[in-house]
Amino acid sequence: MSGHAPRDPSDPRDLVVVALSGVQRFITESRTTADLRSASQIVAHLAVKAVRHLHDTHKARIVFPSLSEGRVRGADDGMPNRIVALVPTGQGPNAASATSEHLTEVWEGWVAEVFGQPMHSVPGWPVVQWVSVPAAVGPYPDQWREAQRALAERKTVRDFAQPWDEPEELCTLSPRWRSVAPPAVVEKRRKHMAGENLAVANWVKRLWHRETRTGRSPGFASTNALASSPYRAEVLRLWEEDADIADAVGDLRLCAEELGDDPVSELPLERLPRVADSEEADWVRGRGSRWVFPASWHLDALAREFERDRADPAFARTVRDGWEAASRLVEIMARHKVDPLTPHLAVLVQDLDSMGRHLSGRRTHPDREPLEVDEESHSDVSRLLSQVAADQRAAIDAAGGVVVYAGGDDLLALVPAATALEAARACQETIPPSLPTASTGLLFFHHGSSLGQALGRARDLLDLAKERPGKHALGVGFVRHSGAHAHCVLPWSADPAPDEALRVFLPRGKYARIRLSPGLLGDLAAEAPHLDGGDAELRTRDQDVLPPAVARAEVRRLILRHTTLGSDAENRPVEADREGFARRAAAHLEHLSPEGRLVDEDAVRIALFLRQEAS
Repeated sequence: MSGHAPRDPSDPRDLVVVALSGVQRFITESRTTADLRSASQIVAHLAVKAVRHLHDTHKARIVFPSLSEGRVRGADDGMPNRIVALVPTGQGPNAASATSEHLTEVWEGWVAEVFGQPMHSVPGWPVVQWVSVPAAVGPYPDQWREAQRALAERKTVRDFAQPWDEPEELCTLSPRWRSVAPPAVVEKRRKHMAGENLAVANWVKRLWHRETRTGRSPGFASTNALASSPYRAEVLRLWEEDADIADAVGDLRLCAEELGDDPVSELPLERLPRVADSEEADWVRGRGSRWVFPASWHLDALAREFERDRADPAFARTVRDGWEAASRLVEIMARHKVDPLTPHLAVLVQDLDSMGRHLSGRRTHPDREPLEVDEESHSDVSRLLSQVAADQRAAIDAAGGVVVYAGGDDLLALVPAATALEAARACQETIPPSLPTASTGLLFFHHGSSLGQALGRARDLLDLAKERPGKHALGVGFVRHSGAHAHCVLPWSADPAPDEALRVFLPRGKYARIRLSPGLLGDLAAEAPHLDGGDAELRTRDQDVLPPAVARAEVRRLILRHTTLGSDAENRPVEADREGFARRAAAHLEHLSPEGRLVDEDAVRIALFLRQEAS
């Protein structure tokens, strides 16, 4: 395929828009990171198939997505779910309809590969919607406006084909579908999946990277692999320096294998250090990612998972020995001043603000000029989005995370907790001024929690960020395994930036020696009604609310009360450091609060969570 060619006035063309609908739902209905990655790749490959069919079969000029050197940019892990193309006059409806039918055939081919035979159609997947605007409507800007109007109307129309149905259990991932018997390959080679109730579409998702020629790949890192990756990187870095590390890992591996853990290694993260000629080091790079957590060695949970009798002395001894080995490894790493092992990671979602308005030539931000709507400018935007996607993939990789989907205007990634804020900021900085601003959702969650729920909460945070006036905000929150949670929304344009303000419990630079006690949260919560009254109405009628200047001084006093004194190189008290830190920390807390308030308890909870779980 060739790249963009300038519009030839003597060659008027129909404008075709082909859109895949229901993509977010299909992707987020995932139990594992492998499901998540496969769903993303399925969507991306369907989009690639649509582009190739339009380009090769119908001689279309592709406007979206960007083409480069005969390839669709971002085909591996990020593609827009909407394709815009210009086809020869009069061929628009036929080209769009044929492309829709082609995608259905492609999907049915993947289903047949997974099940070894054709299966009934899946109602509601894939959902392909298209519109075609004839060249007679006018030049490209007129066609574009008509296409947007028609596509908006098309979304209100639903096809109600009679679905195949049998009285089977509902799918546990997508209850709108019935489950089916597992494919033969599951019964023969992957018996641990055989008891799952999954629909056709979700069996394809689950086995996509193993059983289809298109999706075949080595797999995808799990949530526990990502959560523990910074810790395991330190384990491997110190491997030859401390022989106790290898001994503890050896005991850990032996206990895991005695349980009957799958000996096939999980996909290791390539950035983790390698240790030559050590099977134990290779194990901790891959399959050991789960077992380094002492909490993984829970007798009742492992008895259920491995179908063992919890009263069996040998089984109980193995679990106890595994817990002791994991705990011993934690103690060894603490001797080397390695940051504590955290069970949390983060899901990062980002989306450009008002991209539809931008492409339609309407202003999306007071400081950004509206786009001139024509084929050339849309092609330029397409190329910019491809570059943004590449830059974001690099930023996520540098943060130790993995990209699930990066299309330029839409990003989904999983990142270790310690680097999640830096990754969110770095991805923001990839957006050039010629594109709309972006909003972000960032959720910290436990590696053993529901991935589907974490994805849903992250999307909710993104929606909250977009509801803020002016958008361009960060919705950030956490959910602990116990269910405790908090969230807040902060503007990216604030000074200091939200990622810096949220580090109030993690001082750096000249204040790095100072420690701020978690007890500050309790005092701030107790004094909040007196500091700002919670809302303007209460402040006007509550005589106990302090005047703003006095309230700010009280916040600084509380911070000073909960700081541990730093010291200089000669170990002398440095009172000025405490005073300066208290002023800066109070300013940060105010930046984290809604306008007119000094303290947002949820924002302080998030800052404290970052100190405890993401340092």
